[in-house]
Amino acid sequence: MTDRETFAPLVFFEYDHKPGFYGLTLSDSHMVAAEPVFAEFGYYGNGYGWAGVARSATATLEAELFQRINFDAEAGSFVAFGQDPDALRQLGTLLRDALRDPAALRRLIAAGDPEWFD
Repeated sequence: MTDRETFAPLVFFEYDHKPGFYGLTLSDSHMVAAEPVFAEFGYYGNGYGWAGVARSATATLEAELFQRINFDAEAGSFVAFGQDPDALRQLGTLLRDALRDPAALRRLIAAGDPEWFD
Protein backbone atom coordinates (compact mmCIF):
# COMPACT_ATOMS: atom_id res chain seq x y z
CA MET A 1 0.00 0.00 0.00
CA THR A 2 1.39 3.36 -1.07
CA ASP A 3 -0.33 6.75 -0.82
CA ARG A 4 1.31 9.46 -2.92
CA GLU A 5 -1.62 11.90 -2.83
CA THR A 6 -2.87 12.57 0.70
CA PHE A 7 0.34 14.09 2.07
CA ALA A 8 1.96 15.07 -1.23
CA PRO A 9 4.80 15.62 -1.79
CA LEU A 10 5.38 13.22 1.12
CA VAL A 11 4.70 9.55 0.43
CA PHE A 12 3.05 7.27 3.02
CA PHE A 13 3.56 3.53 2.60
CA GLU A 14 3.61 0.12 4.23
CA TYR A 15 6.90 -1.73 3.85
CA ASP A 16 6.47 -4.63 1.42
CA HIS A 17 9.13 -6.70 3.15
CA LYS A 18 7.82 -5.99 6.65
CA PRO A 19 4.01 -5.95 6.91
CA GLY A 20 2.76 -3.87 9.84
CA PHE A 21 5.63 -1.37 9.50
CA TYR A 22 4.93 1.97 7.86
CA GLY A 23 6.94 4.87 6.51
CA LEU A 24 6.56 8.48 5.49
CA THR A 25 9.20 9.87 3.15
CA LEU A 26 10.21 13.14 1.54
CA SER A 27 12.77 13.19 -1.26
CA ASP A 28 15.30 15.93 -1.86
CA SER A 29 13.63 17.12 -5.06
CA HIS A 30 10.67 18.24 -2.94
CA MET A 31 12.80 20.01 -0.32
CA VAL A 32 14.24 22.68 -2.60
CA ALA A 33 11.37 25.18 -2.38
CA ALA A 34 11.64 25.34 1.43
CA GLU A 35 15.43 25.79 1.57
CA PRO A 36 15.26 29.61 1.90
CA VAL A 37 13.19 29.26 5.09
CA PHE A 38 15.78 26.93 6.61
CA ALA A 39 18.55 29.31 5.54
CA GLU A 40 16.93 32.10 7.58
CA PHE A 41 17.83 30.03 10.65
CA GLY A 42 21.26 28.97 9.42
CA TYR A 43 20.13 25.40 8.63
CA TYR A 44 20.10 23.31 5.50
CA GLY A 45 16.71 22.29 4.13
CA ASN A 46 17.88 18.73 3.55
CA GLY A 47 16.75 15.44 5.09
CA TYR A 48 18.38 16.32 8.41
CA GLY A 49 16.59 19.66 8.43
CA TRP A 50 13.25 17.98 7.81
CA ALA A 51 13.98 15.50 10.61
CA GLY A 52 14.36 18.56 12.85
CA VAL A 53 11.01 19.92 11.66
CA ALA A 54 9.38 16.54 12.29
CA ARG A 55 10.84 16.34 15.79
CA SER A 56 9.68 19.89 16.49
CA ALA A 57 6.18 19.14 15.20
CA THR A 58 5.85 16.00 17.29
CA ALA A 59 7.38 17.57 20.39
CA THR A 60 5.47 20.86 20.32
CA LEU A 61 2.21 20.24 18.46
CA GLU A 62 1.49 16.55 18.94
CA ALA A 63 3.60 15.49 21.90
CA GLU A 64 2.07 12.01 22.15
CA LEU A 65 3.39 11.24 18.66
CA PHE A 66 7.02 11.72 19.67
CA GLN A 67 7.25 8.29 21.32
CA ARG A 68 5.41 6.50 18.49
CA ILE A 69 7.57 7.53 15.54
CA ASN A 70 11.20 6.92 14.61
CA PHE A 71 13.19 9.16 12.30
CA ASP A 72 15.88 8.44 9.75
CA ALA A 73 17.45 11.12 7.61
CA GLU A 74 20.12 11.42 4.99
CA ALA A 75 21.20 14.58 3.23
CA GLY A 76 18.90 13.69 0.33
CA SER A 77 15.91 12.18 2.08
CA PHE A 78 13.78 12.19 5.19
CA VAL A 79 11.99 9.10 6.50
CA ALA A 80 9.75 8.65 9.51
CA PHE A 81 8.76 5.09 10.31
CA GLY A 82 7.07 2.87 12.84
CA GLN A 83 4.22 0.49 13.53
CA ASP A 84 1.56 3.14 14.15
CA PRO A 85 0.09 4.23 10.81
CA ASP A 86 -2.19 6.80 12.44
CA ALA A 87 0.75 8.55 14.10
CA LEU A 88 2.57 8.71 10.76
CA ARG A 89 -0.54 10.06 9.07
CA GLN A 90 -0.79 12.80 11.69
CA LEU A 91 2.86 13.67 11.11
CA GLY A 92 2.22 13.62 7.36
CA THR A 93 -0.47 16.25 7.78
CA LEU A 94 1.80 18.46 9.90
CA LEU A 95 4.71 18.22 7.46
CA ARG A 96 2.53 18.68 4.38
CA ASP A 97 1.13 21.86 5.93
CA ALA A 98 4.65 23.10 6.74
CA LEU A 99 5.72 22.47 3.15
CA ARG A 100 2.78 24.54 1.89
CA ASP A 101 2.99 27.37 4.44
CA PRO A 102 6.36 29.06 5.02
CA ALA A 103 5.05 30.76 8.19
CA ALA A 104 4.12 27.37 9.68
CA LEU A 105 7.54 26.02 8.72
CA ARG A 106 9.23 29.01 10.38
CA ARG A 107 7.29 28.39 13.61
CA LEU A 108 8.34 24.73 13.69
CA ILE A 109 11.98 25.52 12.99
CA ALA A 110 12.03 28.27 15.62
CA ALA A 111 10.45 25.96 18.22
CA GLY A 112 12.91 23.13 17.59
CA ASP A 113 16.09 22.27 19.44
CA PRO A 114 19.06 23.29 17.25
CA GLU A 115 20.57 19.81 17.72
CA TRP A 116 17.59 18.34 15.85
CA PHE A 117 18.63 20.09 12.63
CA ASP A 118 22.13 18.68 12.08
